[in-house]
Amino acid sequence: MHPKVILITGCSSGIGKSLSLSLNNIGHKVYATARNVKTLADLAEKSIYTFQLDVSIDDDIDRVVQLIIKTEGRIDILINNAGYGLIGPIVEIPDEEIKHQFDTNLFGPLKLINKIVPVMKSNGNGVIVNIGSISGLATTPFSGAYCATKAALHSISDALRMELFPFGIKVVTVQPGGIKTNFGSAASKTVERIFKSDSIYSKLEKEIKARAEISQLNATSLESFTIKLVDKILQKNPPSIIRMGNRSISLPFLRFFLPTKLYDKIMMNKFGLSKLKLEN
Repeated sequence: MHPKVILITGCSSGIGKSLSLSLNNIGHKVYATARNVKTLADLAEKSIYTFQLDVSIDDDIDRVVQLIIKTEGRIDILINNAGYGLIGPIVEIPDEEIKHQFDTNLFGPLKLINKIVPVMKSNGNGVIVNIGSISGLATTPFSGAYCATKAALHSISDALRMELFPFGIKVVTVQPGGIKTNFGSAASKTVERIFKSDSIYSKLEKEIKARAEISQLNATSLESFTIKLVDKILQKNPPSIIRMGNRSISLPFLRFFLPTKLYDKIMMNKFGLSKLKLEN
């Protein structure tokens, strides 16, 4: 096996860390990155190359990409995994929070792709893996900003898949369902930061907090998800779309096959909005 040079973002925990370990274990040269390089200390101990990279900062992107290309001469696989879930009522989320959500989940990955495509094109091959979400397929209340970033990432991935095909570059969109990670606890922190006692949704505080944690209910184990994902993205012709994890099939099915009014009613009931309407 010829070892591949792989750049992964968002490796401090969860999917990014698990992918870094798995790909390193089978002999690939992994460059794992995160906003805080100290969170990657356990990866560095296993001879994984670790670097500080905040995908919302252009200089960080330039520095890391140039370093890898100077050292290796190529990047065979880019895995855009960095991201977080911004949870809260759309009309009450500050503009700067919305901007940072898009900078991290959408514009950062796109900037990395733009930097790396030229070297992949010159080598005549490459794989770009964008970690999306079923939330980009089925929007739920109180997660509109997060869902919007993932829906946009899916659409950009679709366009890139066709546009980069002539140059031997494959684009894979991963749409996980519920995977056992710290995503819920991180999302809960955004609720604590945004949600105010005078919110027009003050009576739904419990439901909003539950939305932050919902991905972790009966979640698929991270290990089993990673094993299957690594196998798929290393195939000679990887699938264009990979959908795995709890609710990764059922939730999109509900969204696309139920009438919109019925889907809305189900979601409004689940997150207390129907009750709020009745009380008003």
